[in-house]
Amino acid sequence: MRRKFIAMIAAILIANIFVITAAAETGGLKGNEFIISPMYTYISNAEALLSINSSGNATAEVYVTGNSKVTSIKATIFLQQYKNGSWTTIKIWNESSDTKILNFIDIYNISRGYEYRVRSTVTAYSGQESESTTVTSSSQYY
Repeated sequence: MRRKFIAMIAAILIANIFVITAAAETGGLKGNEFIISPMYTYISNAEALLSINSSGNATAEVYVTGNSKVTSIKATIFLQQYKNGSWTTIKIWNESSDTKILNFIDIYNISRGYEYRVRSTVTAYSGQESESTTVTSSSQYY
């Protein structure tokens, strides 16, 4: 009886080791934050980026890749400025692609003394079905 109990405890401990290892591989750490990536049906990757040079030129970038079923992608891209405690949109672009890849890049001159970010709502289409998500860049102070 005691051997069965010890064997059962050992089996539970071994099973928990495998569960913890598998869970650790599903996400990643960024600083002290645990990153959880959503699973999409049609969108393989979506990313928004912002870079600002010393002249105040903000480069807004949005990259979207759909899976093999995607026939087109649309994106609304917002360049936003943090002012008076909230994010305000200062420039909007509407982009589309008739393929499974959308690559957007544009430059907009900004004012000094504020924080900026790029936020985009993207939609991937597969026939009559679609899937949308919103991506946001890290913020940059200029």
